[in-house]
Amino acid sequence: MNLSHKSDQPRTADPVYRKLHRAFLALCILLAPLTISLWFTLCPTGAADAGCPDRGSSLAVFTAFQTMNPQLMQVFLLLNLVIPYVWPLSYLGLFLLATKRSPWWATLGIACGWAGSIPWGLFTAQMATLDVMAQMGPNQLFVSIENHFYSNWMISAFALGWFFHLPSYVFMGIALLRARAIPLWAAWLIIVSVPLMGPIAYTPGTNLGLLQVLGFVLVFVGSIPAALAMLNLSNVKTPIHAGEEPAPARLQWARKKN
Repeated sequence: MNLSHKSDQPRTADPVYRKLHRAFLALCILLAPLTISLWFTLCPTGAADAGCPDRGSSLAVFTAFQTMNPQLMQVFLLLNLVIPYVWPLSYLGLFLLATKRSPWWATLGIACGWAGSIPWGLFTAQMATLDVMAQMGPNQLFVSIENHFYSNWMISAFALGWFFHLPSYVFMGIALLRARAIPLWAAWLIIVSVPLMGPIAYTPGTNLGLLQVLGFVLVFVGSIPAALAMLNLSNVKTPIHAGEEPAPARLQWARKKN
């Protein structure tokens, strides 16, 4: 048996498909907060509306959808289509960056992130329905349908899952902070964005939706180093120390011995 006495010999480069995996996750890490911030900005009822809207509770909502610029409406609906796909995967990317050195915080982050991002599929259907109803002409019957739909306990429970995105960014920010996977300032931006997106933006009587947009912008800025770290994730090579053989060679030696 020939033993290798070379130390710090790097393993072979990652195959192309793994590089594509990392590039795709890096893209999702960036697209998730960016598309959501644009979504709230383009909300037909106005970026100041933190709910954007929670439901078609008045004819004014349908009027806003009906009178919105058609090109901007198409962009808004496209964002609705993109977000349900990229947002859950963005949490997966952040989880992979932090889990090695901060597994419990990263696990809490991805669990809450999954619970908070999945309900966006419901919002996508809601926005498409509001747009169709608005094009048919504002009708009080449509308002009653929307209100009855969202008064259903199952739909309400599913929609409320959206608020899990708030603790998810706290947990994931702490995980990235402890793991030193990204610069400290980037991790702190993700953490401090949460009060803007939740408690402050949804304070009764204020409804400062613009702060919610600012919160997701902070997440986006903090996610830029995370996306770069995801692209370079394979740069940390596992060395083969003196006296070790590559795994295939050890397996062949074991087979010969048996």
